[in-house]
Amino acid sequence: MLEFSILNHTTRFDDGVYPSPLSSELALTNAKEQLAIVMPFPTGADLGFELAFPIPQGYVSTPTIVFRGIIDGTPASILAFGAQQLGVDDSESIDQAYEAEDLHSNSTWTGYADEDMYEGTITLTPAAVYVAGDMVFLKFYRDDSVDTSTWNFLLVDLLFRYTEA
Repeated sequence: MLEFSILNHTTRFDDGVYPSPLSSELALTNAKEQLAIVMPFPTGADLGFELAFPIPQGYVSTPTIVFRGIIDGTPASILAFGAQQLGVDDSESIDQAYEAEDLHSNSTWTGYADEDMYEGTITLTPAAVYVAGDMVFLKFYRDDSVDTSTWNFLLVDLLFRYTEA
């Protein structure tokens, strides 16, 4: 399996989602100035961002989104993320709806506390198989229809994981 970060210059944030230094979001004894994307808990609508990235040469299968972030609050209830994507190739229109959502949710917080790192995955299920060179338009968000938590998630990386030839 290979993976690469897909947070890039094409990222567009929903209202309420924003980049911020970890030290501004957490009451840390040992300051960390690295940026995170603050993903607040949803209160009536999905909250996240949209971006685009290319499918690399050598791609074969198993498209997975890996997200890593820090829990900002006491973890409880259901944390849920969704991803919707659209893969397009050369001479194909981007004027199409995102495909059905793929989900990740967790409600088991044994061993987790405020300021702990959390990693999750979402397996993407594109209607048409990705091929090297496709451009993927992705919407990544906290899913309001599933997420019942009341704490923020501080995203520090979003990766595309795949199997290579």
